[in-house]
Amino acid sequence: MDQKTATELREKYPNHIPLAEAARILAVSPRQLSKLIAAGREPFASIGANIGTNQKYIRIYTERLIAYMNGNLPGV
Repeated sequence: MDQKTATELREKYPNHIPLAEAARILAVSPRQLSKLIAAGREPFASIGANIGTNQKYIRIYTERLIAYMNGNLPGV
């Protein structure tokens, strides 16, 4: 991911990125990304998490997504 895109993402989404936007960046469908995170599949589980008691809400963390796209995410 280039520096300009990373900066834009940080400005627009300082904490977490909407599922649809993250799915577009990762070139998968939002439903598929949601299922991969819910199932704990790596590397997707490293950039997002289930939120809520029934785990029906998926959150994609901005800095983790940028690190993954740049190949800098530890453990992946």
